[in-house]
Amino acid sequence: MTLVVQIEPGPIPTFTQSAPHSIKYFVPSIGISQIVGLDKKNHYVVASLKDSSLYFFELKDNKEIINIARQVIDDEVEALIGLKNYIDKDFEEIINVIYKCKGRLILTGIGKSGHISKKISATLSSTGTSSFFMHSTEAFHGDLGMIQSDDIVVAISYSGETEDLLKTIPIIKKLGCSVIGVSGNDKSTLSKICDYHQLIKVEKEACPLDLAPTSSATATLVWGDALAISLMNKKDFKPEDFAKSHPGGTLGKRLLLSAKDVMMSGDEMPIINHDELSKDVIKIISEKGIGATFVKDKDDKIIGLITDGDVRRAIDKSNYFFDMTAQDFMSQNFISVTPDDLASKCLNIMAEKKIGCLAVMHGDDLVGVINQKDLVKLGI
Repeated sequence: MTLVVQIEPGPIPTFTQSAPHSIKYFVPSIGISQIVGLDKKNHYVVASLKDSSLYFFELKDNKEIINIARQVIDDEVEALIGLKNYIDKDFEEIINVIYKCKGRLILTGIGKSGHISKKISATLSSTGTSSFFMHSTEAFHGDLGMIQSDDIVVAISYSGETEDLLKTIPIIKKLGCSVIGVSGNDKSTLSKICDYHQLIKVEKEACPLDLAPTSSATATLVWGDALAISLMNKKDFKPEDFAKSHPGGTLGKRLLLSAKDVMMSGDEMPIINHDELSKDVIKIISEKGIGATFVKDKDDKIIGLITDGDVRRAIDKSNYFFDMTAQDFMSQNFISVTPDDLASKCLNIMAEKKIGCLAVMHGDDLVGVINQKDLVKLGI
């Protein structure tokens, strides 16, 4: 803790510099009005409006700051270890009730509990449990209309005595919803009026004043993760299900995008006639920018592939390269996929075979071309 020493009213000392910006946020919280500056001994000096007294804030060295930060982490880890004791039959009952729920799971709270509720709700929604957050105060101004009779409401208040939250519970129950209360007091009002109660109690907050919700907030957040993952497991939630609610993420792209979603088609595709000269092959490879071109016969059937590597090898082997046609140095064997193959599968094939593009075939017809660089850019 910062040491605060009060001295009698008197002339303000001479200061070497202004107090740092960070202290300006701390001062109003203890009711002191004005920062004066930094004295020669590197104490922060602050003036009070009421009696002109001066307060000295003793600076801590970096080592002590590190120790304080580490103690916060130790306190919160201890709170999480203690949380295991509350994962019991009450938790199991809550899981079973939510699992059977035909509606949504609605999280509600105020202040820090509200912030924690939002995060828990977001985690539930992305792991297979339909959920949203409702601010307890806003519930009285129309948000109760979002609730349906087959929903379940999880009300979070560490004290269990948050007035605005408690006032919503009877109304919610009249709508036919079950209410799960989460608090740190099994004798609280919340624990008595809800249908189910989860006790989450911490021995002390990491806040040295034991005021700011720190350890208790962390414990509740982790309880929410335990709730979401337990439900996820019970519902046999798979990666494919996760991808549906995360289509913009890497996993979503890997599990949802198919070859037809990422391929180039039509005039974008590099295709050359079998009887065109090698200089035309070089031209189209350069124009299309994927380092290769497919070769078609007189009936427009794809019969081969030429890569820039094939071009280099042909130049090395023949003194008459520019007299050659495409079919003279094409590779007849090329790797293809179908339009419905996953883009991630296509990327794996190209990585395994050490090639830069794939043909997308519908039967004997070339309908698209996939470029490895395009997939990498998409984050697949």
